[in-house]
Amino acid sequence: MKDDAKEVFQILRNAASWLNEKNINQWEHLHNDVEINEIMEDIVEDIAYIVENKNTDIVAVFNFSPNQNPWDIEMWGKREDKAFYLHRFAVHQEHHHKQIGKRTLEWMINSYQVNNSYIRLDCIGNNPVLNKFYQRAGFQFMGHVGEAGDQFSLYEKAF
Repeated sequence: MKDDAKEVFQILRNAASWLNEKNINQWEHLHNDVEINEIMEDIVEDIAYIVENKNTDIVAVFNFSPNQNPWDIEMWGKREDKAFYLHRFAVHQEHHHKQIGKRTLEWMINSYQVNNSYIRLDCIGNNPVLNKFYQRAGFQFMGHVGEAGDQFSLYEKAF
């Protein structure tokens, strides 16, 4: 995975730029060194994942962890239940509209189902397409956190 770090950064940065072009201010912070260091730490800690196609091209990236990070605690409060937290889920722009996001979520759900557990995530509140994506994937909207221009939608899927 460390060998793929440069491509992971590029996929995330491209996603941030693409969202910014649509006036969605999600991940604009991915252009600073602090965030780059956090992404590298996630890679080293084995909570960053890549999705490859049959040609071994990286088509999507995401973080998936059974532990709350400081952001999760800010969004969800300190939780003691069994849950996985999803972050930085992005599909490579050349692979949009191929159901990769949907199939990747299905894989997560099928692979990490544990009785009385959850998959939790947050996304920017003003991205209606992304919010609908998670709802269609079976995630329940749990509310908003933050204020008007900086509001995040919380979603979870219970098992």
